Amino acid sequence: MSILPVPENRFDITVPVVVVGGGACGLTAALSAREAGAEVLILERDATPQGTTSMSQGTMCGAGTEAQKRAGIDDTPEQFFEDVMTKVEGLTDPDLVRVITREAGPTIDWLSSEQGIPFEVDTSWKGLGHTVQRLHAPPEKTGEDLMGRLLQAVERAGVDLLTDALVTDVFADSNSRVLGVRAARPDGTTEDIGCGALVLATCGFAANPDMIAEFIPDMAGAHVFTWENSRGDGIRWGMELGGETADMTAFQGYGALAHPQELLFNYQYVIDGGVMVNRDGERFSNEVADVSGQGVNVMRQPGSVAYMIYDEELHNRYKHLHETREALDVGAIKSGVTSSDLCSSLDLPMDKVESVLAVLHDAKAGMAKDAWGRDFTGTKQLVPPYYGIQVTGALYHTQGGLTVDETARVKRTSGGLLPNLFAGGGAARGMTGPTCSGYIPASGICMAMTLGRLAGRGAAKLTV
Repeated sequence: MSILPVPENRFDITVPVVVVGGGACGLTAALSAREAGAEVLILERDATPQGTTSMSQGTMCGAGTEAQKRAGIDDTPEQFFEDVMTKVEGLTDPDLVRVITREAGPTIDWLSSEQGIPFEVDTSWKGLGHTVQRLHAPPEKTGEDLMGRLLQAVERAGVDLLTDALVTDVFADSNSRVLGVRAARPDGTTEDIGCGALVLATCGFAANPDMIAEFIPDMAGAHVFTWENSRGDGIRWGMELGGETADMTAFQGYGALAHPQELLFNYQYVIDGGVMVNRDGERFSNEVADVSGQGVNVMRQPGSVAYMIYDEELHNRYKHLHETREALDVGAIKSGVTSSDLCSSLDLPMDKVESVLAVLHDAKAGMAKDAWGRDFTGTKQLVPPYYGIQVTGALYHTQGGLTVDETARVKRTSGGLLPNLFAGGGAARGMTGPTCSGYIPASGICMAMTLGRLAGRGAAKLTV
């Protein structure tokens, strides 16, 4: 992986806009560039475009959308901005946050009205930094569903998508103007493809142990649940071209990965009144204070595992979710007519768990303050029969990356902008600040698709 001068025989083909990465960011960027009149080529290293998007819940936050209006929800980009800045305690770039919170809603509306992707507000989600219900998802509420609909939109738009095309090198001149890329094919051949503008829409670096050790040393050796090709290639290319990076210590953690099945489990069971205990049957945190940080909390427990405990009402409320159906299919979810039965199924100490449930009852009844500071207002008492699942914590994906302007063009470390390089998705800096605690739900897909749309539009303007 390196930056090369123009190849001796120039390029095999030249395309105005090349997008590296076929996830939500890359596909959105291609749709945006095509709409602006540019010919586009997406280069995807895998045989089937999936990436971290396919592992997500396919949910994006945005404010002031048509979907919110249909649901009777009053929201504004200004409120969205305030929520993000409050969650991250001001430790991020306010200019970037203003761009994202202003453009996310229009991006959702554009995807719905112009690209045929029917986003609706997911009213089951609330809180965790959002003061208004602003999480949007396609019908199935899965990353696979979102990816399928984006791929259909790309096909309808006439965008060229080349899979099994691993970009290994970038061609650039002495001013860091990108001239093209080299893509390796499964048969060992390579293709040199020229371009007028390049959009880096690659994954972050969660699956690159060397980069984790370099930038997030506290997470070196930690359990990782991410796309296997999250190697940080786009970030490295940008850095070699003189691009600025920020918040490379940031990441999203997740504390509800079904273990040992390695399935993403929905955290809504906890948000709506469930609790988490460790192997000793003890609670160890305010479960809803920091959902991303909860992943680290779980990893610090004995055996790096915890147990989500909820009741039948919550189970029935969310059993239709894709994650729940998967967990049920593999037998990850246990149940018990009594708390004793559940403890037997999960191999937990009955006396400790029953003590937790008794204290929980008093906290929910307003008879006592929660020792961990959790506010249970609006949640119901847990009553038998009970349900539970063993989970582990993991580093889900990184949030640091290349810094960009309001058009998603990459900034230089020396000031100004790189001539024709754009970034989004895992290659670009998120808006969650320098740690794992600033992550606000659905901001990953929000950043990816919003920056993707801006990047595609910006790249097209340079080439049309």
